[in-house]
Amino acid sequence: MPQQISLNTQNTYEIRIHGQLDESWLNWFGEAKAQVETLADDNEITAISNVVMDQAGLVGLIRRLHGHGIVLVSVQATGDTK
Repeated sequence: MPQQISLNTQNTYEIRIHGQLDESWLNWFGEAKAQVETLADDNEITAISNVVMDQAGLVGLIRRLHGHGIVLVSVQATGDTK
């Protein structure tokens, strides 16, 4: 039976942002992988997958992205808790 997500467990997320993220910023996401998608309207979305952190880390990361003016498209839990 899968473990429930809680504030203190490590979870795996996919974070999607508007535009293309500079490679130097990818270290904020640990061992995550980034892939840029071009939409039909020529806008770009960067999907950052395999982001592993707890809720406090996720909130901190979202605040940091917001502080740099990066527009979030979505944040989704994608895998098992650790």
